[in-house]
Amino acid sequence: MLKIVPLVLFVGAAAFVSTSSLRDARADAGIAVPVITVHAKEFAFDIPKSIPAGPTTFRLVNDGKEFHHLSIIKLEQGKTIADFGEAMKAGKPPEWAVAYGGPNAATPGQTIAATIDMQPGNYVVVCFIPSPGEQMPHVAKGMIAPLTVTAGGVTQAGAVTEPDPKPDLHLVMKEYGYAFSKPVTPGKHTIHVMNEGAQDHEAVMLKMAPGKHIADFNAWVMSDMKGPPPASTIDGLAGMAPGRTAIFTADFTPGTYAIICFVGDKSDGKPHSEHGMTTEFEVK
Repeated sequence: MLKIVPLVLFVGAAAFVSTSSLRDARADAGIAVPVITVHAKEFAFDIPKSIPAGPTTFRLVNDGKEFHHLSIIKLEQGKTIADFGEAMKAGKPPEWAVAYGGPNAATPGQTIAATIDMQPGNYVVVCFIPSPGEQMPHVAKGMIAPLTVTAGGVTQAGAVTEPDPKPDLHLVMKEYGYAFSKPVTPGKHTIHVMNEGAQDHEAVMLKMAPGKHIADFNAWVMSDMKGPPPASTIDGLAGMAPGRTAIFTADFTPGTYAIICFVGDKSDGKPHSEHGMTTEFEVK
């Protein structure tokens, strides 16, 4: 999110018709989901080293003075955090690094959350957002941490849990646009996000300032985020690999909203926003 390196106007989402069979079984499971609270600041995460596998809500608390997000990446083929750091020097994520999503993105003092089905294995959590006026992402300043997800783990007694989220909206992402299952109305909505594309995609969710539009936000990001932003972020999803799903909840008040993807395209490295992967909608 926000000029991610290498990960951060499609109007009329009705043009996209979801044919997905990707439906998260959590919606009907009726289980309690463990909540993992992660604190972020310049330039580090405070996160447990290990969690049990299964549906997990990650609650990101931004204690810093800059934007931060939590991008969760599974390391396959026995790779380690050292391997990931070395691979990223080439300027793009390797094939064995699978994007699982995560809360995207929090302004200073904000708390946002996302629910993800975590499979056993080794992960890294990273922040790819750069500081204002800079190109270097926070991960290059050390904002990365390992995370182990254990098979057959048991949530500890007294751990914080929440009821399994029940989505009332679905959001499809693919090249190069977004489509809601129905119009967004005022109030709190739990949104099930599905990546039906052939590339990684993210959902940076924005409420636009009065008189501002998604083109203004995109220009602000591409100018290295100098000056006040023309929108405020709300709960959304960091980059997710094709076929992945995740859930987040956001409270919508009347106004103009937008979604944008800054993940770098496989063909030319340009952010997907430059390929038209944005949409703007009204909540009335």
